[in-house]
Formats: sequence, C-alpha cells, structure tokens
Amino acid sequence: MRPSPWSLCTGVILTVSLVSGAMAEDAYPARAIQVIVPATAGGPVDTAIRMIEPRMSALLGTPLVLLNRPGASGIVGMSSIATAVPDGYTIGAGVSSTFTIVRTSGSTVPYEMDSFEMIGNYATDVSVLAVNPDAPWSTFEELIAFARNNPGKLTYGSAGIGTVSALGMQSITNMFKLDITAVPFPGGAQVAIALLGRHVDVGLVPYSTGAQMLREGKLRPLATTAAERMSTLPDIPTLSEKGLSIKGLNLVLGLYAPRGLPLGNSSVLVHRLQQTMQDPSVGAKLDSVGLFAQYENPAAARERLEHELHDIVELDRKLKQAQ
Repeated sequence: MRPSPWSLCTGVILTVSLVSGAMAEDAYPARAIQVIVPATAGGPVDTAIRMIEPRMSALLGTPLVLLNRPGASGIVGMSSIATAVPDGYTIGAGVSSTFTIVRTSGSTVPYEMDSFEMIGNYATDVSVLAVNPDAPWSTFEELIAFARNNPGKLTYGSAGIGTVSALGMQSITNMFKLDITAVPFPGGAQVAIALLGRHVDVGLVPYSTGAQMLREGKLRPLATTAAERMSTLPDIPTLSEKGLSIKGLNLVLGLYAPRGLPLGNSSVLVHRLQQTMQDPSVGAKLDSVGLFAQYENPAAARERLEHELHDIVELDRKLKQAQ
C-alpha cells in the first residue's frame, strides 16, 4: 500500500521541523553567557570588562552577565572558571597576574594555563606609585631618601600578597634597601582610598583606578610601571628609569574559558572579541578610564603569559635570595 500524499507531506514537515529545531538548539550562543570576574568591583579587571561588555553582547546577540567573584588574589574566581562546564556559557574576564604573580604568593593554585582556553587579550593597565598630595615628597628620589633615613616609619598599601602592587612594592623596597611596613587591602581601589584618607603613606595604584584622582590632584604620582613615559604623565619617570625591572608588573586583561570548549563556540567568542576591539568607540571607552586597548589573539595571549611567568618567577627568586 502506497503512502498517501498527505502522510508524505507530514513526514517532510516533521523532518524539517526536527532539523530546524536541532539547528536552533545547537546555535551558539542561544542564551545569556555568565562572565566570572575574579576581582572586586571598581578595580581594573572589573572596569575593563564593563567597558567592552555592551559591544560584545551586541555582537553575540545575547547578554554577557558579569559576576564578581574575588578572593585569594584572583584564585577563587579563576578556579571557578576552570571547573565550569565547558559549554561556552560560563567564561571569565581574567588578568595575567592570576597566572603569574599569584604563584609567588605561597598559596595553592589549583589550575594551570592548560586549564583554560584563551579567547584573547583586550587591554592593559599600568600602575602608578602615588602619595597623598599633602605628603612632603614631590619626587621619587625624595620618597626614597626619607624612607632610608626613617626606617620603619612609613607604610605602603597593596592589594595583598600575589598581586602587582605587592610584588612591585617589594621590588622597590628590596632594591633601595627600605624598611616600609606593608598594609594589605582587598584591591587597588581600596589602596587609592587609603592614600586619599592618609591611612597609608605610599602605594602602587592601578592607573585606571587612580586616573581621575591624578587629574584632579587628589593623588601625587612619583613613578609608573609603564614601559615608557606616559603621554598623560610626561614628567613622571618610569620605574625602569630608576633601574627596576617592570617585566610582568603590568596587568594584561583577557577572556578565558574552561578547557574543552567546543571548537565552534570558541571560534565565535574569539571572533566576537576581535570584532569588539576593532570598534574605535571601545578603545575610546577604555582610554577614558585609564586603560589601554590592546588586542591579542589566543596564541599571542598564551605566549605573553608564558614569557611573563618566566620573568615573575625569576624576579621572585631574586627577592627571596635578598631576604
């Protein structure tokens, strides 16, 4: 018995519907993407992703939902990214220090670079050695001279062991043989507030956090970790001019996903991040908050991390030998 034309038509419609439904279900992204931010609100890691999120969400056609998960110099948040289901619906907005400097903290780091898929880097942030504008030091040399002549009298703020601010200050105190007491804070924003309130004497503050305060004269810059003098602070020397190595002491901000992400989903994220960073308005937004747009593809991001890890491990070894 031959099937009727109606049954054939129904079968074709059912087949097409099933195929279309499967394609729609497999299309990525089909729903909102959670982005874990392993840092406190208001700091450079948090600020940077908030600058690129609107454009990238628009390109993806679905919202990026940001979730701050700070703790242990970024280890808490990065660990939750590494152990997330690798389906592309949980990714992370991380920072280079959570792979490099954090390994000098003495804490157990339950992940490696191979725990992640690199989506790409999108921005960098330098740090500024700053004091309160009422402080008696107008230059880096004056601060160093005072600290040498007054051992144990000064305090410096940092975001805690395993962070750029802590390792940078340790490098300064070691090179110039200074006795300055460390005071840890949850993040760079809190260090800046402590300087404003004169709760500490000096600190390394992320430029993105302190840019407005510097412009308004609420903080006084004495040096930066930039590779060369900044156009916005042309009279302020770099730490490299003072003989300090700055390799690995600048924050490189990127997107990561847990290892095992499907290739198709990974390609979508990589392409959309690249498109986001090709938009001049995104670079302008980053610049407006003191961050520097710098796109690097997954291979370049991985290579940078490997080089910086080597440099930081070597710096940490030298500091420990000097103790």
